[in-house]
Amino acid sequence: MLLPSCHTGHMLIRPASMADVPAIVDVHIVAWDAVKGGLDVSTRRTPEERTDVWTTFLERGEGALLIAEDHGAVRGFIAFGPSRDADRHGEMEVYTLYVDPPCWDRGIGSALMAEVPAEATVSLWVSELNSRAREFYQSRGFTPDGAREMGHHVPVIRLVRTQG
Repeated sequence: MLLPSCHTGHMLIRPASMADVPAIVDVHIVAWDAVKGGLDVSTRRTPEERTDVWTTFLERGEGALLIAEDHGAVRGFIAFGPSRDADRHGEMEVYTLYVDPPCWDRGIGSALMAEVPAEATVSLWVSELNSRAREFYQSRGFTPDGAREMGHHVPVIRLVRTQG
């Protein structure tokens, strides 16, 4: 599924609503496929499963789901909230950040990351093989803390940005 081309002339970062879920799912699928391209991933989520994930996330209200919108089109999204890792209890975690591939390198990911509280210690999990994402996070002060695991689809490492 192709989204309209990216212009990013009038970007707005705002909380997502239930009405945004279909567009979030669209961005999630095209961006996920772009970064995971070529992997034989039998566990790839369907659009229906992704719709359930984001609908449930909004219903629970246990974190923030923000979108980057340009001319009425969702160009990216970020979800963050309390860390799910026992050894990071009391800290924050970026659960996911995806940007529509035609909009890469236009500041959308940076604008979304700027919404994560700067005073918080924040962790996130990133694919070990996704050098583009690792460089993006590392340029924003995130460093590996040594934690690794097999993620849903690929091996992941944890990066942490410590404030103070």
